[in-house]
Amino acid sequence: MPENPRKAAALLLVGALILMVAFATSYVGAFHDPTPRQMPVALVGTAAQAQQLNELEGKPLDVRAVSDREAALRLLDDREVYGVYDASANRLYVASAANRAAATALELTVNRVLAAQDRPAAQVQDVKPLTASDPNGTSLFYVVIAWVFGGYFAAVLLGMIAGNRSSSRNLAGLRVGALAVFAVVGSLLTLLVVRVGFDVLGGPFLALWAAGALIVFATAVASSGLQALAGMAGTALVILLFVILGNPAAGGAFARPLLPGFWGTVGGLLPPGAGVDLVRSVLFFDGARVLGPIAVLLGWTLLGVTFALWRGGRSIPREEAEIEAAAAAAAA
Repeated sequence: MPENPRKAAALLLVGALILMVAFATSYVGAFHDPTPRQMPVALVGTAAQAQQLNELEGKPLDVRAVSDREAALRLLDDREVYGVYDASANRLYVASAANRAAATALELTVNRVLAAQDRPAAQVQDVKPLTASDPNGTSLFYVVIAWVFGGYFAAVLLGMIAGNRSSSRNLAGLRVGALAVFAVVGSLLTLLVVRVGFDVLGGPFLALWAAGALIVFATAVASSGLQALAGMAGTALVILLFVILGNPAAGGAFARPLLPGFWGTVGGLLPPGAGVDLVRSVLFFDGARVLGPIAVLLGWTLLGVTFALWRGGRSIPREEAEIEAAAAAAAA
C-alpha cells in the first residue's frame, strides 16, 4: 500500500476515535440529568406569586404573570410557554404535544412547590395532547432525524461517486439540483410511509411535505457545501454538528429547557432542532412560531449552496485528492 493511503487510513481512524468519544460525550452530557432550567410558564395570578416561583432553587421556571386564563392559554397555543398555572383554581394546563417530558417535568415541579406549602396537588389538563397512535411523541422526532440522515447520506454518496468538490460550477449546480429533487421525493415517500403504515404525522399533508423537503434539502446541501469546502474534514464536521451535537439537542426526547445550557442553546440553530420545531409547529400548533426554524434551515441552505458553487471548478491539491480517494476506498 502506498505511504499516503496508510497515513490517510491512520488519520481516518484517529478521526473515528474522536467522533466516537464526542458522540458519547454529547449524548450522555445532554440526557444524563433532564431537569427544568428556566422553563417558560404563564401564571394566572399576581406578579408577587410569579416572583416567588422565579426564585425557586435552581431556577427551574421562568414565570410571567398574566391577567386572565384566556390570555395565558393563548401563550401556550403560540408556543411561548410550556404550561399555564391558574393559582386561584389550582389548575395546571400543559401541552404534551410540545414535549411530553416537559409537561411531566412541569407537573412535578409545580406539585413539589404546592407540597412544600401543604397544598393539594394541582389538577392537570392537557390542552394540546398527543395522538393515540403516538402517545409519547417520538415519531415526529425520528421522522425528522430520518430526513436529516437522508440529506446527509445523499451528500456523502454523491461525494464518494463524484468527489467532494465538483469540477465545474455547472456540475456544482447540477449537484445542488439533484439534491433538491432528492429532498422533494424523499420527504414525500417518508411521509406517505409513516402516515399510511403507522397513522402518525396526520396533520396538513402539503405543509408537512414542504417542511420535510426543506429539512432534507438544507441538510443535504449544507453537507455537500461543507464537503466541497473542506473535503473529508467537512464530512467529519457535518457528523459532529448534525448527528453528534444536533440530535441530542434537537428537543425531541427532551425539550431544550430540560437540557444543560450548551445543548439547550445551540439545538435550535442546527437542522435537527430547527426541523423538530418546524414539524411540531405545523403538526400541532397551526404553524405558530415557524419563521424561526424556517430561517435557520434557509440559512444552512444558503451556506451550503454558496460553498458548493464557490468551490466548484477549483483545483484540488494532489495530497488532498489522495486522501479523499483512500477514504472513498475504505468506505467502499
